Amino acid sequence: MQRVLAADISGFHKAHELSAYALGVFTPLAALSGKGSGTQKLSDWALALAVPVHMHISTNACVTDYVPTRYRGPVRAAVLGASVVAYMGIMKVNLTGPGLTETVKALWRKPQPAEPAAAAAAAQ
Repeated sequence: MQRVLAADISGFHKAHELSAYALGVFTPLAALSGKGSGTQKLSDWALALAVPVHMHISTNACVTDYVPTRYRGPVRAAVLGASVVAYMGIMKVNLTGPGLTETVKALWRKPQPAEPAAAAAAAQ
């Protein structure tokens, strides 16, 4: 457990490097893929693992550099908690929603006007 909490040690350098490569490959691939395509689904699943791993290791490096030694344990536990929550959130979007790529792409789409019947039902 100590190795996972202090994920910026040398044993995790390769995982950090591989997650950086995955982000570099799958982020543009996801952005350029068509809605519901196999490429998009592959990107969603690759990013579901790469984002939290990269975030966890990088944030632990910041903890090592900037947090006083006596506070590192609790801060590292909080970082692990945030990494787990991020992973579970991305997995929920991938499993029950449109997927990570479509969720992010929706931020740049124009909102669809509500159907009159749906708006009336929502108002009641």
